[in-house]
Amino acid sequence: MKLSSLLLALSLGFAVSALPLQAQSEETNPAILGEYLAGSYANYLEDKAARSEYYSRAFYRADKDIRLGRLAMVSAIETGDMELAVSLAKKVIKANKTESMARAILGVEAFNAGRSSRASKYFDARSVDVTMATLMQYVDGWNEVGRGKPDAARKIFENIGGANFFKAYSQLQIAKLETRLGNYEAAEAAFAKINAAGIADVETTISRAYFHMAQGDKDAALKVLKTHDEENDTFGIGAVPHYIRVLEAGRTLPKISIKQETARALTDPSLLFFLRNGSVDGAEIYLRFARWIDPNYDKATIWLSDLLENSDRDDEAYTMYSQVKSDSPYYVSSRLSAANYYFAKEDDDKALKVLEDLNEVSPSFITREALGRARFIREDYEGALPFYTDIINSMSDAEMKDNVDPLRLRGIIYERIDQWPLAEKDFKRVLELSPDDVDTLNYLGYTWVDRGENLTEAFEMIRKAVAAEPESGAIVDSLGWAHYKLGQYQDAREKLEDAVALSPSSATIIDHLGDVYWKLGRKREAGFQWKRALEFDPTDEETSAIAIKLKSGLEAASSLSQ
Repeated sequence: MKLSSLLLALSLGFAVSALPLQAQSEETNPAILGEYLAGSYANYLEDKAARSEYYSRAFYRADKDIRLGRLAMVSAIETGDMELAVSLAKKVIKANKTESMARAILGVEAFNAGRSSRASKYFDARSVDVTMATLMQYVDGWNEVGRGKPDAARKIFENIGGANFFKAYSQLQIAKLETRLGNYEAAEAAFAKINAAGIADVETTISRAYFHMAQGDKDAALKVLKTHDEENDTFGIGAVPHYIRVLEAGRTLPKISIKQETARALTDPSLLFFLRNGSVDGAEIYLRFARWIDPNYDKATIWLSDLLENSDRDDEAYTMYSQVKSDSPYYVSSRLSAANYYFAKEDDDKALKVLEDLNEVSPSFITREALGRARFIREDYEGALPFYTDIINSMSDAEMKDNVDPLRLRGIIYERIDQWPLAEKDFKRVLELSPDDVDTLNYLGYTWVDRGENLTEAFEMIRKAVAAEPESGAIVDSLGWAHYKLGQYQDAREKLEDAVALSPSSATIIDHLGDVYWKLGRKREAGFQWKRALEFDPTDEETSAIAIKLKSGLEAASSLSQ
């Protein structure tokens, strides 16, 4: 190995002993090692496409190296290049007929092509790789259902091992199978086991609706769906509300094919098991296989897009969001995510256009709230106000009691556009509905103190907020500022120093600490804090006031604000 190559490997944290076997050989073609190291560096940079390209090249040069072949297959899957994954799997299987990922890839390829007997042969061998073995068992089970062998399918599902999640989740597959067969007592028994485990809530709810519809009981199906909808904050978005609308419109639930059931079986574990246990790669592999089996299963598309976005692969995520059609239960989610994509790119006009178009086609609480919040965050308070007013007007008292956010945000908007009586009215209404709402206790108490109004009540509100969230720098700052406004500068100093310790990068809090130091005669320290506040993105108003204080002192800024 050349010294430069060795240093590169070590600098990236790769020990020579960790390299694939052929890459360690003295007789290895240097190109193999170069491709491998380039792939490893691409992996370090989280460049999935480059990683796939280099690992594939390395494996084609050393096609007996199974470990390198597996790296190449994983990389191909994680770029969505299933054609390349199949090509690599065929080479791997020639070198090792039991390699689990290669068998999974070739088995699913055969399953997709309708070659169910061939698929079953790939899935049949045992594997110590639990992740891939479980994936193959779910596909194999539904493959056997398609072959007209329900007993074999049931046995496969019952024998799925691994974590308790998969044992319980397999009962959902059995419940679906028994429903298809008309074995309703057996299906009910499987549902009972799922409920005891508390997994796959949405998919279980939908499956129960299908269970009731299979028996001709539309009312029971609707009850199951509506109960779930009432117990969860769906805002009318997603699969469950969609199926409610389908049944209420007099239509029946769409049939689910064997391939669609298989894709569904691979989707829920990605989030409910792999991501929850910190395995991003495991989640992505299951979702990639689900989409390969059923490219139109939008739940897998949305979840994979979200995973890609959180892995800084925004462009691929946006492409997937754009594939979700307007009649999909996941259309609204896809458009909201597309808007977030544009916001992240700082293309606010496109983001707002996406939200406006969505609200026109599918108006709902969540689309109006998204438009209002987008304008609120960008300090377009006049533009945000009508959306929050519409939302509030559409809510019952019970709904508002469960979710006071719109009312509180409208209060903040009124305060920002100098309509204090209306803001105060909204804040008081929030506290009538939710007396312990910390954000409102803090906001109203702070504002009253700043305005010199209702000081006794304001102090009690802020103290209540601090007691509820003593680690919040913003709330402790409010208490310090209340002391400051009453001329209690020593008490103010103690609280504001605590607030800065809790929120060391808040320009507002640091600015406040500077003010109290000035009042205590510690003018050099005041100047230091004001200068420091300028480093942490203060508002335009704060920047102007700090500039005056640094030049002419606190009194000069105070006189201008009066």
